[in-house]
Amino acid sequence: MLGGGGGGGGGGGGGGGGGGGGGESGRIDITPLATSPTPTPAAGPSPTQVVTPTTTPQPTVAPAAKFISVPILVTRANNVGSLEFVLVYDPAKLELPQVERGLLSGDALIDSSSPGPGRLWAGIIDINGMDGSGPVAVVKFKVRDNVGGTMPLSLERIYAYDANTLVDILTTTTPGEFSGAGLTPLSPIVTFQ
Repeated sequence: MLGGGGGGGGGGGGGGGGGGGGGESGRIDITPLATSPTPTPAAGPSPTQVVTPTTTPQPTVAPAAKFISVPILVTRANNVGSLEFVLVYDPAKLELPQVERGLLSGDALIDSSSPGPGRLWAGIIDINGMDGSGPVAVVKFKVRDNVGGTMPLSLERIYAYDANTLVDILTTTTPGEFSGAGLTPLSPIVTFQ
């Protein structure tokens, strides 16, 4: 008897159900497997940030620099085509001289330089000729810190020429001064003869 043949037929009825599946109708078992949950960390004390107080330094305020303007005055100018002078000042008390045109010099050309400490040369040329009295130039100085007393301001080496004839014009001068306590100087003066 060939009983093995009958058993083979039963296996074939499973239709490729995978050798010994028991003859169910070909379904795959997809039952989920048991999994362990993802562990979560236990709640513990959280770190705290410690704020250390610090002192903020107060800004130091430097005293504002003091500047003065010294007008160079002329009197009785009559057709002055050019004027040059050296202003003498105390370099221990004043610094950074800068020269600008005065009201009397209008559109004149002006130049300046420092031939040495405490000396400022300035030259002014006006082809139309300067007439009248008033400030021909303004010299601006920075006053050094902690200065006091009176500072003389004098004019030297003054040369002036007529705008048309180029003849020398005679001059006299009056010195000026600056007191460290106030910011208004007494201007040096050039008087034309």
